Amino acid sequence: MAASAKKIVKKFLDSDVFVNVEKFDHYIHKGFQMHWHASSGYREFDYDEYYRLCQSTAASYESMRSEVTHMISDKKEVTARFTVYVRTIENPREEIPVGYFISIFKLEDDKIIEVHQSSHPSQV
Repeated sequence: MAASAKKIVKKFLDSDVFVNVEKFDHYIHKGFQMHWHASSGYREFDYDEYYRLCQSTAASYESMRSEVTHMISDKKEVTARFTVYVRTIENPREEIPVGYFISIFKLEDDKIIEVHQSSHPSQV
């Protein structure tokens, strides 16, 4: 692995990939799988489904950023706890938190290939 897994995940979380899908292939492996436990239930995404999720996010938000509070790595796996903030197209001056996340990222070929994620919405 050329770059450290922790640096790659940090760059991914700091990127605007969710509102600028042109950067998607830079971070996400073609064999990508996501296992997401959300307040609405359990969902799984493959590469194409996750790309479509990012596209729909890009259509809804002016900007999106993550604020990472914890990050632990072990070789090719990284665990991060973070809050996601957005600015809506309707109100781009106000940034609001939309959810709290704990994710375990697995990397292969310097890209994210698997994520196990748990989240719940903010109370705003």
